[in-house]
Amino acid sequence: MAHRQSNNHLSSVPAMKHCLAVAAAIALCATLCLQIPATAGEMRVVSDGEQSNPEHSSAQPAETSGSRPAKDGEEEKSSGPKSAPDSTLLGLKQEGFVRLSQQVQEEEELVLGAVHPLSNEDAYQWLAGFISSQPLNCPIRQQRDWTQAIIQAVERNGLPVCKEILALVASIISIESGFHVDPPCVDPSRGHDMAGLLERADKELREKYGTFLSVPPVPHLYNLYKDRYYSQLLGCSTEGQVEMVARRMADELRKDSARLPGFVKTVVDREIGKISNVVRTKGSMQLNFPRAKQVMRARGEEFTDQELSDYMYTMQGGVDVGVAALKETFVQYAARYATPDNLSWLFFVGMDYHYGPFSSRNMMEQIRIRDLSGRKIALDGDFLHYDEEGRPQEKNSETFQAVRSIFPETGPDEIMSGLVLEKDPHYIYSGIHRAIADNHSKRFGETPFAVIGELWMGNNARLKHGFTWKTRTYLNKLDRYLNAIPWDQ
Repeated sequence: MAHRQSNNHLSSVPAMKHCLAVAAAIALCATLCLQIPATAGEMRVVSDGEQSNPEHSSAQPAETSGSRPAKDGEEEKSSGPKSAPDSTLLGLKQEGFVRLSQQVQEEEELVLGAVHPLSNEDAYQWLAGFISSQPLNCPIRQQRDWTQAIIQAVERNGLPVCKEILALVASIISIESGFHVDPPCVDPSRGHDMAGLLERADKELREKYGTFLSVPPVPHLYNLYKDRYYSQLLGCSTEGQVEMVARRMADELRKDSARLPGFVKTVVDREIGKISNVVRTKGSMQLNFPRAKQVMRARGEEFTDQELSDYMYTMQGGVDVGVAALKETFVQYAARYATPDNLSWLFFVGMDYHYGPFSSRNMMEQIRIRDLSGRKIALDGDFLHYDEEGRPQEKNSETFQAVRSIFPETGPDEIMSGLVLEKDPHYIYSGIHRAIADNHSKRFGETPFAVIGELWMGNNARLKHGFTWKTRTYLNKLDRYLNAIPWDQ
């Protein structure tokens, strides 16, 4: 997460101080708060990525490079004419929602036939029967509260109370936070501590702003700023506490920015919101905050950023918002991919909570697009480019260009009207998906609905944990958890 600022022609010590404050706050807090997922019948739950890949050899999931968490907001090169501007893309998306809403509604009716529904009483007894056992390890003293919170969140989001959603939600909570309402900001089991994280933050800051930090009197001002906030951060043990320190930083900058020169105030004002919400993944289910805002807005509920953040740091709120983010993927994969006595589809729901909405489905689509176009494209589950708030951008992507090469007679807006729905259940009912699937089936044979890919967690993972890792780590953990569930009881 690199935030570039112009430090030229600073005309006053206050201007230097506050530009430095912004840089320091971002560098210090970003280290602690990037989206870092946990290293991430008899009913055997198995991954279709292991047993159900397409027969065609090129349809094997391929490893991609780069940092998945950072991808949506990063700058990438593009070629060819630009696609529609943001407002047009959002209009195409809304039109697709209206046009395809009936097919999506039908999915919810199909779910009941694909899951094992329970009464609330039976659901409580079943979930409480294993939630405190290994590997989930919910604390016994909190077992009742967590069990009730999960069942209530499922009901609040309009999902059937069933074994599949209860087990998946409990597994994700355990994997992501270890049943902490406010998760620890460091993992001592890996030898991490706040001092080490702050030391890495200081190193990152000096690498990015080294020249500026050497100009007098900046070193003195930086040390004053460091003395003020390092001690507060050093005393933090949870992510919520880190966020409270970040809010104090933002409040101080907000009060003082009015006295700054105009161009410096612009920089400060732009960064204040990022500092206030520097904890990128929040609550017991560690949901990405922009995604949390999207799903709550889609549910018809309006929160300020602080209200939503505070809600996610409650037991009920953290689970409620996490289940809201799971809902659409859970419904579609159950309705369109589940088969009797085979729970492999649950892997895709769990992995897409980790990857991003419908990424497993979209990676399979990218395999079809790659086969049909003959182009080498990243199998990363993202058809388009997105900003930090998850909004589609006008820059062309590799996937978009590859689809255009497959269907040269099809207009770019028609192609985009389907691709812009990639984060939603509506995509599989779009004309462009049907055309891709039909053409690929004729040439290469049938393929599965989704596929488990393998993505590298790059720089963002390094900032938090000091090393890079693959999403297979998360898959292996999810496999262990889901196979520990007493499905037959």
